[in-house]
Amino acid sequence: MKKTNMSADVGRAGTLSFVHAADLHLDSPFTGISGIDPELGERLAKATFQAYEAIIDLCVDEEVDFLLIAGDVYDSADKSLYAQVKFIEGLRRLETVGIQVFICHGNHDPLDGWSASLTWPENVHIMSGEGAEVVEFNKEGETAAVIVGMSYPTQHIVKNLVKDFPRKEDNWPFTIGLLHCSVGSNPEHDPYAPCTLQDLRELNYDYWALGHIHTPSIVCKEAPVVIYPGNPQGRHPGETGARGCFFVDVSSGGDTSTRFIETDSVRWHIREISIEGLEKEGELIESLQSQLDDIREKSGGRSAICRFILKGRGPLHYILRQEGFLEDLLRLLREGETWSKQFIWIERIENETFFPVERELLLKREDFVGDLVKIVEGLKTDEKARNEFREFLSPLFFSSRNGRKYISRIDNEEMNSLLQRAENILLDALLTEEDNEN
Repeated sequence: MKKTNMSADVGRAGTLSFVHAADLHLDSPFTGISGIDPELGERLAKATFQAYEAIIDLCVDEEVDFLLIAGDVYDSADKSLYAQVKFIEGLRRLETVGIQVFICHGNHDPLDGWSASLTWPENVHIMSGEGAEVVEFNKEGETAAVIVGMSYPTQHIVKNLVKDFPRKEDNWPFTIGLLHCSVGSNPEHDPYAPCTLQDLRELNYDYWALGHIHTPSIVCKEAPVVIYPGNPQGRHPGETGARGCFFVDVSSGGDTSTRFIETDSVRWHIREISIEGLEKEGELIESLQSQLDDIREKSGGRSAICRFILKGRGPLHYILRQEGFLEDLLRLLREGETWSKQFIWIERIENETFFPVERELLLKREDFVGDLVKIVEGLKTDEKARNEFREFLSPLFFSSRNGRKYISRIDNEEMNSLLQRAENILLDALLTEEDNEN
């Protein structure tokens, strides 16, 4: 177990303060943007770097003692040269004001990935990948904190790394664990370096600065405080809502207070809009425009990317199904938007509306239409039927190498949505044919 000493030149006397960030994913492309405008693309390419700069600004403005970065600084093991240079520029800003930086690497930026031959500032300490490393942080001539951390030596770590961390010793002051890992189960992320909350508690640390889960969350509010700050900039429709980092203040008595700080410059929004009660195209346009106005008003000056999902039953469903209508609607709503400091971009409009009929009545029909609705209902509500259906689909996910590259596992919520959409398509065709025959 290696021990290192680092000292601070700034910070508030009698207290300890730091910023906890993770999953910067510098130079990560925004995904899910269709028909992207080149000017918009240029703005989005800067978003992860702007979030990083906001973190550096926060450290300087708050005069913190140090910055913790819990893995995935970059988006891939072969980090871009541009991303590495911009990252070091931010660290040098902190060096000029005496703020220390402690970094552990994760699955996207393991130690065995390519790195340019660049000189690291002296205020930076990168955790070893050979085992848990203990770093003493000195302030005003005394050890004010102990940071214990470990980097990923390679990309795929399935071992519980927490088991290699030492227990807090009696003479250690405020002790922080720094690691990129999965606590418990989270279906949205692969289980890298999996561990349990009990594993963390057994080491008797005061704070766990974690990375890997992109949604900000406080896993445990009491000692040990366990936090995922999430990524500082959302990059796709699955990363909606505020993104940022945590500012942490520790009193002389050891009491810990935390505050989430927003750092994203572009925010993702998904809004569901019901067509029930809407009869004309103009009413739909007004409803969507109202949503845009609401997003702009509540954005805090930042830009936004929106996805609208149209739901419900109503006569507008017939119009929405017309070829080219959604494309025209999207073009109309995007028209006039300029890439100013604050922009609102509609990424797409999805039609999940239903044929304007009572589904309960269709379930009672003793014909092909009734059978269709009963089958879908069974797949949505009967666990045995759902499992058999998943087994039928399994070759898509496991047997085909190409399929695995492009198709991810479908959770129950997405499965229900896909089943409903399939039912809608079939009912539209069948019931429209009935209308024509009548």
